Amino acid sequence: MNYMDLTNDERKVLELLGKLHVSQNKNINEATIRKKLPSKYHGNLHETIKNLHKKGLLRYYRSQNYCLTDEGKKIAESLAIELFKKTYGDLRILLIM
Repeated sequence: MNYMDLTNDERKVLELLGKLHVSQNKNINEATIRKKLPSKYHGNLHETIKNLHKKGLLRYYRSQNYCLTDEGKKIAESLAIELFKKTYGDLRILLIM
């Protein structure tokens, strides 16, 4: 699975899970995901979670609790790093000056 095959909503959820360092041993509740995501992603959140589960990136841990698979963790971490670099990439230049 390539993270380019993901929808925008799926990418946003995985970016969040990557920033929160969710793994197989550290799970997250759907309410927490909803609280930390921007409101425009709330409408399709349940469907987005189902799609990530179908793609093998997210695993049901308990009722309303989810964790990432190994592949999901790799993609989530790379998306979080990519977002961090895009957001703070120019900050390094300012700190050098």
